[in-house]
Amino acid sequence: MIVRRRKNQFVLIAQHDHALISGEFAAHFAEPFEHFDSTVYAISHHDVAWVELDQAILWNEAKNQPYSFEDYPLAPKLAAYTKGISQVEETDRYAGMLCSKHYASFFEHASDPAGRRFREQELARQNNLLQRLSAQEKESVDSNFRLLQFCDDLSLAICLNEPQQNTHPWYADGIRYQGERYRWVWEDEHRLRLTPNLFAKPFIIEIPCRIVDDSRNVMKRDVFRYQILV
Repeated sequence: MIVRRRKNQFVLIAQHDHALISGEFAAHFAEPFEHFDSTVYAISHHDVAWVELDQAILWNEAKNQPYSFEDYPLAPKLAAYTKGISQVEETDRYAGMLCSKHYASFFEHASDPAGRRFREQELARQNNLLQRLSAQEKESVDSNFRLLQFCDDLSLAICLNEPQQNTHPWYADGIRYQGERYRWVWEDEHRLRLTPNLFAKPFIIEIPCRIVDDSRNVMKRDVFRYQILV
């Protein structure tokens, strides 16, 4: 769950809904990239692991707020990660490779034994998958993995900020990709553009959310609807 505090309320965005937006960004890139369908599938489904976890709101008693993807308990999160990567791999092994690399990267410097075991497990998965990829697929894995990370950041930068804001510390200075720094520029509450622009044409994104108060009541369900300009 992506959790955004708003006074005495919380805006909750499901991880898979955020990932689907990441896929929309990739699908609208003006410049072509190798293995388009598999890569867009990977980007769109990289957080499918969270679908089941995000159905219920798990409350962090210590912080008196919902758990987010950042502080969610590690054991169920790792189990979900493994299941989600396998689910993507069953549909498309190239996409499974990209998702495995994405999740393994979270634990590159892990101190927790469970995190280290998870990374070792995913590195073994990747070695197995490499044997089944074509030479052309192998050549594009690293560049499309970086594309996944970039599109993930583009979506997170919107989901973690209120409309017309770019204050979240992860993205306040923009997002680096291929030696360039990219920023979201808000024209108004419902329209924004990426600068420098990477998209072929304008498009609409819709981000479902739940609004929850600090008494744990779901106040309403809503949808953020934005037009991405070029």
